[in-house]
Formats: sequence, structure tokens, C-alpha cells
Amino acid sequence: MVTESIATEPQPPVPASPGRRNLLEVVKVSKRFPVRLGPLKRGYVSAVDSLSFDVVRGSTMGIVGESGCGKSTAARLIVGLLPIDEGDIIFDGANVRAPRQLHRPGPSEKALRRNMQMVFQDPHSSLNPRASVGEIISFPMKVHGFTKEQQRERTSWLLEQVGLHANHASYYPHQMSGGQRQRVNIARALALSPQLVVCDEAVSALDKSVQAQVLNLLKGLQEELGLTFIFISHDLNVVQFMSDSVCVMYLGQAVETCGADRLYENPLHPYTRALLASTPVLGGVGVASDVPPLEGELPSPLSPPSGCRFRTRCPFVMDICAEEAPPVRQPEPGHHVACHLYAEDSPAVAPRYASGLPVIEVSR
Repeated sequence: MVTESIATEPQPPVPASPGRRNLLEVVKVSKRFPVRLGPLKRGYVSAVDSLSFDVVRGSTMGIVGESGCGKSTAARLIVGLLPIDEGDIIFDGANVRAPRQLHRPGPSEKALRRNMQMVFQDPHSSLNPRASVGEIISFPMKVHGFTKEQQRERTSWLLEQVGLHANHASYYPHQMSGGQRQRVNIARALALSPQLVVCDEAVSALDKSVQAQVLNLLKGLQEELGLTFIFISHDLNVVQFMSDSVCVMYLGQAVETCGADRLYENPLHPYTRALLASTPVLGGVGVASDVPPLEGELPSPLSPPSGCRFRTRCPFVMDICAEEAPPVRQPEPGHHVACHLYAEDSPAVAPRYASGLPVIEVSR
């Protein structure tokens, strides 16, 4: 049982420790799932392959990509819902992979879960229909030893923080709208005052007007409580609004990572450019209408293409793309891209578009 009082008022942001600017570091993390291909034959689905990125304390990292690219799997690996096959996750300077590989959570795992929480995509199926809103929000506090009085006080405060009334504690999920249910999910994620919150398509199931309310709510909570977010979405407009930096994933790998403003001003990877070109805007004109659209379907993760995984759909494919996987290069400070177009000896000439997007500069 917790003996000290549990504060229900907002707490000041946790200052960054010296030398620990990054709250989270994902280092070459991989995950494969076994599948049955026949009576005596088995294979593996490569959901995440050597994924790496850093999340600065107090910022928002956006992760974008097509359905099936591994975004949700990456989220579950980070918060510990899935075991990691390879790689490391460094949280606040400590490698958190080791305790997660245990069959039974220990004290270190329990403390870790308190600092890392998740908001799931579906606001209905992620809530227990037989539990009231108050029971749903207070359950994490019960597990961590809060007294009943502390649970009751903090639940009321959390409901007010997410734009609901304390009386909603007696409601059941089926009595609430989709937006209200997602606010309950956010309140539950904040119940233990986490440092990191992973939002997996947190607004994709909501109406546009409700999306704006929830996004503004998340940004307000981040500023008030000093939260760090990982925001996963396929909506590039939402990611641009929420994120300080962005990681673009394709078939389990990160193909481009940089600051959000820089990504939208000067996308380097052909896949990123195609994604931005497909973003719908008023008037039916995309961000870059002259960019060649993507052709074909996403390759099967059971047998990904050799070399560059994007080569089967890339309009600028070269011979080397089928032979070697492109290493991560840094054409400009803080801008990382995995593409052979940016090799110093690349024979390719970058595409030049008349749409106003900056030209990709590639050495001949």
C-alpha cells in the first residue's frame, strides 16, 4: 500500500538528467512472428526489422507509414506488450529489454509500466464493457497500491483534465460517445503519471471535429504535465500538427527520420514524397501533384524484396537497389534517409518537380 499522499494536481515536468536529452532510444529493434505455411512448413513474418530512432524528452515523435508497415508492432514492443527478438530499448538511460523477457513481471517491470503507457486505436474494444469508467481509470492505481480514497480523488481529477465531468465515473462505455470513450482511454493512460505515452492511431476512429478536440487535448496535457509522446498515424496532416520529429516506416524499416518541419519542407526518400503527394487537401490537389504515384501493393513481409524493400514500387530504382540494402545516410544535419540515391557515387539524377517542392540534390 502506498503510504504517501498521491498528488492530484499537475506535477511540474521532470527535468532532463545531465547527458540524457533523449528519454527513449530504440536501437536496431527487430520482431518476427512465426506462421504456418503448410502441414510441415513454417515461416516468419518480419514485422519490424532493425528499427532505430530517438525521442527527445518532452517532445512528440510521429511514426507514419502504410497499413502493415509495422507501426503498431513497434508501439507494442516499446511499451512491453510484445517481447523483442533483437535490439535494445533505452528508457531514461536504462536498458529495459532484460526485465521484459521474463515470464513474470518483477519490480523493475512494474516500475517501467508505470512510466510508459499506451492509448489504443479503438476507443470501444480497448475498454472493459462490464466495468464503469471509474473502475477502468482507477484499476492501474489499484494494482500499484493506491488507497481507495486516493483512487477516487485522482479519478475525478483525471476526468476533469480530459474534458469530462467527475460524474462520468459512474457511466459504462456503451453509454458514451466515441470521443468520450477515447478521453477515458487517455485518462487511464495518465493514471500513474507516466513520462512516455504511446498513442497508436488514437484519433483515426473519431469524427473530424472530435479528432481536433482530442488532438488539442493531447497537446494541452503535454504542455501542462511535461509528457513525451510517440504518435502513430497514417494521417500525415495529423502527424504534422502533433509531431516535433517524424519517422517514416516501410515494411518494418525506418526509411527517413528528421524534424517534422524539415520532412514536410524537403522530403528526401521517394516513398516519403509519394506519401505526401497522396495527402488529400481542399480542392483535390495534393502536396506535390507531379510526384509519380505509388504503383503496386505492399510486398509480403513473409518474403520481402532483396536489397531495398521499396525497390519494387520505386520509380527511380537502380541495379544496386536489388543487390544491397541501403545504409542510413545523413545528407543534411539531423536528416537521416535510407536510400541509394544519396550515395556519393550514385549514378542517378534526382527528380525535379515543378510543384514547388525543393529539389533533391544527389551527387553524380
